[in-house]
Parts: sequence; structure tokens; C-alpha cells
Amino acid sequence: MRKRRAFKIVVLVFMFVLAAFSSLCFVRERRSYDVFVPSTSYSYTIRLSDYDSSLLNTKADAPVFVFDSGRKGADVFIMGGTHPNESGAILSAIVIMENIDVESGRVFVLPVANMSAYSNTLPGYGYPEYYTLQTDWGEKKLKVGSRIASPLDQWPDPPFYVHYPSGQRLSYEEARNINRTFPGRGNGSLLERASNAIMTLLREEGIDYAFDLHEASVTYPVNLDIVAPEISFDIAYLSALMLEEKGISLRVEATSSSNKGYTHSEWAQVEGVHPFLIEVPTPFIDRTPGAMTGEMIVSGKDAFLYKVAEYGYSGVDYPQEGISISERVAIHVATIAECLKTAGLFDPDNAVEITLPSYEEIKEKGVGAFLHEEKDGNYLPLR
Repeated sequence: MRKRRAFKIVVLVFMFVLAAFSSLCFVRERRSYDVFVPSTSYSYTIRLSDYDSSLLNTKADAPVFVFDSGRKGADVFIMGGTHPNESGAILSAIVIMENIDVESGRVFVLPVANMSAYSNTLPGYGYPEYYTLQTDWGEKKLKVGSRIASPLDQWPDPPFYVHYPSGQRLSYEEARNINRTFPGRGNGSLLERASNAIMTLLREEGIDYAFDLHEASVTYPVNLDIVAPEISFDIAYLSALMLEEKGISLRVEATSSSNKGYTHSEWAQVEGVHPFLIEVPTPFIDRTPGAMTGEMIVSGKDAFLYKVAEYGYSGVDYPQEGISISERVAIHVATIAECLKTAGLFDPDNAVEITLPSYEEIKEKGVGAFLHEEKDGNYLPLR
């Protein structure tokens, strides 16, 4: 009897220790964040709560970093972290913010659009908390987030999600997917209010060109794509032709009228805004790859998905060596630069002049070469 009681006590203590450890890991994940070293063009930081005050002190109140040349020119909005499990999109925003030189116009960068999703990983998929990059000054660890907002911040999910204002019905969990909640509303859910703040920013700041950066599953048909509504389509198409000459092969897809709540469709409703959504492939968010590791995020390599591609079941040509995060970031950055260059041909009186690392430079040196050492308070947090 005593032995049985002692065994129960040992099991109870073990479970208590395990629960305490799990809780600490969870709290650490909720509170951790990435940092970046801004380029010399950095001017100031604003927040989404500046455009919707109800977001103040919530997990949706994301920072927007502004790079202002002080000279007349177009205004540009770049957004990553729409889905924070698409790590290459956030990293692309970081690389832009660390290396951009703005000579005319303004550039607004929202590196993490869904801050709540950035604060946790996706349950049931064995996601790592971090991935690690090699840089010229050592290793840099970066967070891995989830596709959808945490239920701690927006709950309960409805039986099905009804998009406002179209009334289109979607899966219940899409209520926590910010790329289904545009244009949002000021009295709506947390993500609807965040979407409303972004739409207000686009209007009040007079944004001309807006980019939403994504990564897509290797098996997803919309991949290596620029998705653009009618107002942006000519710019996207001509840019894709120019990128083809540089060895970057992207399709251009027109926004469908059935795409309710998506950035590339709803942003176009703001007068003067030319939206672009850019998709590049990663195996990490597929449903059929091997172990979900930080190394997979960096290498973009998965043996099973290579076999899937061999049999013609992938959305893109997927090489055995994978598609590295350096390649994915290089495509994002080069596509933004080319679209803005092309836009200047269409509207030379309202062009933006920026300098970014080239596709060839990022591929040759690796993305780590464009991340600067954090020291002496020279960095800013993505929170």
C-alpha cells in the first residue's frame, strides 16, 4: 500500500514538473520576438493602433517601420508575416529594412501583420520554436510562428466564418487568418480590427504600391506567382518579363472576383493603391513533408516532396537540392524592386527610388550576409 502511494506521489510530482516546464516554454514563446538593425534610411516607427485605437495593448498592435527619404516620390507598403509560419516572408521584410536605401518617396514596412499568430506555433505539426541562420558575425535565431492567430487572443471560433461585408462563408478557423478578414471593421474581431487599421493606413498615408509577401506549399498550385488585380496587372506582367531575363521565372495571376478578404483583392478598393501578392515555394508548410525542423526552413529541402514533384504532383519544379531561404528571399526582394522600377515607367512623375540587394547578390552570398550584428542598442524589436 505504501509503495503504491509512493508511486502515485512520484507520478504526480513528475506530471507537475512536466506541466510547469511546458507552461514556461509556452510563456517564453508568447513573449519572444525577433529584432533587426535598421538601415540608415530608417526614420520612425508607427503602430497599427495609430490607425485603430482599439488595438492598443493587444496582440494585434504591430509596429510599422517607416523609411522616409524626405523627397517627393511614391509611397510603398511592404507586408510580411501575414502567415508567420511562412518564415521567408518575415525574413524578406527584415532584409529589406536592414539594407534599403530610399532616395525618393517613402517605404512603410509591416514585417509581421498577424502578431498574435507570431506569438505561437501551429499545434499538432511539431513546429520548432526557432530556425537558425549563419551570418558573417555568428548565428542568428529567428522565430517560427503559426498561420492563424492564437485562440488566447481571439476566441471562440464561430461555427463558420462569415466574411464582412460580402457574407461569404468560410471554414471556422479562417476567422483567425488575417488574409481572409480584409477590409475589416472597427467594431469587429481582433483580426478584423487589425485589417481595418491596415486599410486605414493605406488610405491616410496615400500608399501607391502595396506588397504582401508569402510562401506557399510545394504542392500548392498558386506558387512562384505574382497575384495582382486589374489595376496592378500590367505592372506585374511587364515586371515578370523583366525578371525572366534575370533567371527568375514567375507567373502572373489575375485576382479572382471570388477572392473575398484577401489583400490583393481588398487593398485594390482603396483609391490609388496598386496591390501585389508574391508567392514563393517552401516545403515547411506542406502537409506531407518529413520532420518539421528549422533546417528544413533554411534549406527548403525535403526528399519526399522531391519524389512527389518527380511524379508531377507539385505546383512548381522542385529540385532535389530544395529551394533555400536565400533563394526565396532573393525572389521576394527582386520582385519588389522590379515592380517598383516598372511602376516608375508607367508613372514617372510619381516614382520611388530605392536601392536593395540584388537577386544575384543574395543568392551568391547567402541571406545571412545581409543581416547586421546586433550591438550597442543599434536594433529594433518586431513587437
